Amino acid sequence: MKKASSFLFTFIVALYMSQFTANDVKFFVGTGSETAYFVADFKDGTDDRSYVWGVKFNPGQNITGPQMLQMIKTAEPAFDYGTSFGGGFLDKVQFNDHSAQSVPDYWSLWAGDNTNGWSMAGWMNSGTISNGEWYGASYGFSNPTAEAPAPPIPAYNSLWYNSSQIINWIGTGTNKSLVVVDFGTDNPNGNANSFVFGIQYNGTITAEQALQLIDAQSSTFNYTSAANQVSSLSLNSFSGTASGTNTWKLYKGTNLSNWKTNANLSTITLTNNDWFGLSFGARRPFTPTEANVTLSVSDAVKQSFKIYPNPASDFLIIEAQDNIKDINIYSVSGQKLMNTQNKKINIQSLKSGVYLVEIKTDKSTTTHKIIKK
Repeated sequence: MKKASSFLFTFIVALYMSQFTANDVKFFVGTGSETAYFVADFKDGTDDRSYVWGVKFNPGQNITGPQMLQMIKTAEPAFDYGTSFGGGFLDKVQFNDHSAQSVPDYWSLWAGDNTNGWSMAGWMNSGTISNGEWYGASYGFSNPTAEAPAPPIPAYNSLWYNSSQIINWIGTGTNKSLVVVDFGTDNPNGNANSFVFGIQYNGTITAEQALQLIDAQSSTFNYTSAANQVSSLSLNSFSGTASGTNTWKLYKGTNLSNWKTNANLSTITLTNNDWFGLSFGARRPFTPTEANVTLSVSDAVKQSFKIYPNPASDFLIIEAQDNIKDINIYSVSGQKLMNTQNKKINIQSLKSGVYLVEIKTDKSTTTHKIIKK
């Protein structure tokens, strides 16, 4: 299995990152006019086994190898390392759920002008780091032999974005998750066209239901799916439609630094504090800005009605300022499925999916989307 995973990683790297350069590095620590790069390859059979950080410093600052690692550790709570023999031997490296220690094998050390020119080098116990130089740590020294680090994934900082930055939340419930949609392009200012939605729900929610929830509440967001893959997705003026190698790739994590690839929508289930990411292109979902959510109904209607929970599994509760005369629930194809005047509606008989709720009051008739879990 590890051989198969290693082959998959090699294929992905060859396809997307064969020309990996310093311009691809996203996470820099320190300040100064000079830059070196650190790559850690855990060789653990995963498709995200190798990561890179940039380290900035000034001429004459004389940063040693252990000091470079400490700078990364100080800036990133998810990164750790350990040394032995007076700090000259790299004993352990850890980043999120990747961790390797010098039992049963050892970390081999490398240096080079780029990610294709590695040579073994003992940079932990001699000299200082140099401008433009790449420094690598690759797990495996004698089992079966030392191998240079594979082309890396740009590390992201786990502190770059968190749920406290969300202003407008979609849905109701005690659990919260973030959905990050990255269109794989940058705006003229160099910022990623990456956007985030905050969603609320009870219990668990699938990736498909998360998208349905956003689709139900935002008139500027649309998506289609087939065979558990996202076929097309648009938000405001941005769009991406799967074609050839240009596809929507799916991720799950708890912050920007620990995205894990997922094969399809059916493999992703969210619970409190989980993140769901979609990216159209090679990069993993990058630092987002909150999406502008334009609700499908007017602000006046939004204030007049409260429909919760949404998504719902058993009961749907409707609160309104006006007297409710009639409530109809339709399938998205227009078939009337339920009629009631009750403000608490038992929807256990409905299949999972999106439904339209028509609410008639003394003053208006409005239609709202809901999701049955």
